[in-house]
Amino acid sequence: MAAQHPGGGLSLRTFAPMLLLDVVCPYLTYRLLQRNDPAMSQTVALLLSGVFPALANVISIVRSRSLDIIGVIVLLGIVVGAVAALLGGGPRLILVRESFVTGAVALVCLASLWAPRPLLFYIGRDFSTGHDPVRIAEFDALWQNPAARHVFRVMTAVWGIGWLVEVALKVLIVFTLSIPEALVVGPIESGAITLVLILWTVRYARAARRRGEARLAAASGGQPPPSPTIPSASRGPRGSG
Repeated sequence: MAAQHPGGGLSLRTFAPMLLLDVVCPYLTYRLLQRNDPAMSQTVALLLSGVFPALANVISIVRSRSLDIIGVIVLLGIVVGAVAALLGGGPRLILVRESFVTGAVALVCLASLWAPRPLLFYIGRDFSTGHDPVRIAEFDALWQNPAARHVFRVMTAVWGIGWLVEVALKVLIVFTLSIPEALVVGPIESGAITLVLILWTVRYARAARRRGEARLAAASGGQPPPSPTIPSASRGPRGSG
């Protein structure tokens, strides 16, 4: 799946290029290569079709001038797939290349629940501050709030579990469907789960912010003092087995 920052907005304009580069172009490239060069192996054809998702990631990184976690997952997945091909990996192994990295990130995500700060705290800070030192300091101050700490840990647990679900479904798709079918369904499945996680994060963060504002208002007699709030996934410097 091409790297897509949640801060870019959830619209057809956002997802149309992603679908084109992640689904349509790889599928058409694979079919054309197999039709016009029958001697070409499925593994080589799949690796060549992966140029388009890689291009989407490069465009996303150039536009944002930063590399987010989703872009890292996809780029590492492409590298893993290429290495697997060089070591003799079959076409289905190529199709689940991103899942190796996604699964590892999911485990790191869940393991970070026992760390001083969970992974989603750092991802949220990266998405929300635009690398501005003042905004980073404001975001770091959120950790002093027990309610904010709870929110970040819940988000981290949900994203970790969501990524593991994505990996399980991707493996099922790849080893159940035909190669062309998996080439189409796999990225759609990954994109759908990522979209669901983003939408849930936005709603959960907004609800948590409203609860925090209500508590502050009650404590100050109806006039909440200004304070940093937990940014939702829809906020950020730009726009996931």
